[in-house]
Parts: sequence; C-alpha cells; structure tokens
Amino acid sequence: MAFTDFVLALSGLLGSFFLPFAGLYWMLRVKRRGVATAAAAVTARAVGSGPVK
Repeated sequence: MAFTDFVLALSGLLGSFFLPFAGLYWMLRVKRRGVATAAAAVTARAVGSGPVK
C-alpha cells in the first residue's frame, strides 16, 4: 500500500511538472513552424519575381 501511494504521488508530481513544459514546447514548435513557412513564402516570392529593375 505504501509503495503504491509513493508511486502515485511521484507520478502526480512529475506529471504536474511535465505538462507546462510540454505545452511550452508545443507552442514554440508551432510558432517556429509558422516562421519557417512565412520565410519560405517570402523567399519563393522573391525568387519568382525575377530581377528588380
């Protein structure tokens, strides 16, 4: 019984620390993907427009 309580308490503690960092990682990953997509669109537009006169 004591070991089960210890494991449950430890998993709850680790889970409470893990969730905010997982959310932060996901948010930064989505932002980075958006920046990379925007940069690729700007580069494609600049290359596709030809020389500037």
